[in-house]
Amino acid sequence: MPTRSEAIIEAFKPLGGEREILEVRSWVDNRYGPKWKDFSTMMADMVPIELGGNHTSTIPEWPRVLERVARGKYKLIDNIEQDT
Repeated sequence: MPTRSEAIIEAFKPLGGEREILEVRSWVDNRYGPKWKDFSTMMADMVPIELGGNHTSTIPEWPRVLERVARGKYKLIDNIEQDT
């Protein structure tokens, strides 16, 4: 069973492009069941600090692979490894 951040990254592979939090949550819930509740905070914490991510987040650096493109909408950073 992946972690929540791993499941979020996994969701972007088939969904592609820019996705709203609810789209990602729906994909993850369909795949793994409603195991996790708060996707909005986790996805915000997955933005690198240099792209405006949360300075106080305790999430490690490796899953910080999202870019916020609009309120509640994110995309995978283009230069990440897609085999996560």
